[in-house]
Amino acid sequence: MLFSDEKVANDINDKFEPVWVSVREVPIVTIDFGNGRKLTRTLHGNVATYVLTADGTIVDILPGLYERDEYLKQLDSLFWVHHYLPSTRDPKAFLADYHHAQFESIKTSGKAMEVRPFADMSKIAIEISIKTILRPPGWQSGFRPASKPAELVEHPDFSKPGELAHWQKLHEDTEVNEKERRGPVHAMLLAHPGAKPNDVTKQLYREVLHADIDDPYLGLGETLFRDYPFTEDIPAESIKTASPKPVGRFVSHSPKVDHH
Repeated sequence: MLFSDEKVANDINDKFEPVWVSVREVPIVTIDFGNGRKLTRTLHGNVATYVLTADGTIVDILPGLYERDEYLKQLDSLFWVHHYLPSTRDPKAFLADYHHAQFESIKTSGKAMEVRPFADMSKIAIEISIKTILRPPGWQSGFRPASKPAELVEHPDFSKPGELAHWQKLHEDTEVNEKERRGPVHAMLLAHPGAKPNDVTKQLYREVLHADIDDPYLGLGETLFRDYPFTEDIPAESIKTASPKPVGRFVSHSPKVDHH
């Protein structure tokens, strides 16, 4: 739903080379009510957006689904972090400083620092550092006119993109992503400097998104089989304690590079 939004699609295509990767099959649940009546649904999955350099090194990760405006804001910030990398003395150290600063900011204030965008900064004869590009949370809001908060909708019409943008649950998930999940993401990337997606994806889904993609029952095994009396029907691998939220895919974005 998010990626089918025209504004999101255009912004991603303008700034990034998008790649969509499935990390496991999406679970499907079928309930047979008898008399030929069946209900089949896919379980709600999850997604993570990776922003990568050209060689596949992770710049940062946006965990989970976001409401449109915040997603575009965060993507723009990560675009600029990537933009500054080639102009730093040590890109790996720069990314480590970035993740450390963001982790500490979220830990102390509940919000990430904001990236200061300067298109021509890479051409200026100054040393680019975290102190140069990061500003305290809310820094940019001082330059924008105050706007009335959107009225959120509890049960939107999913055929109308305008209502989806104001879906209350999506806004709540966005807040959880920024306040509770981004901090652990920064800590994880600090612990794995120069990581590629395959280095951290399982850990991300297991520890941040609470969806163990190695668990065939996605954490539901104990709930499904613990009190089931016909033990001979229970698969041997079913009893595994994990988070119950299933997961489907991650999205990888590499910013576009101009070749001269």
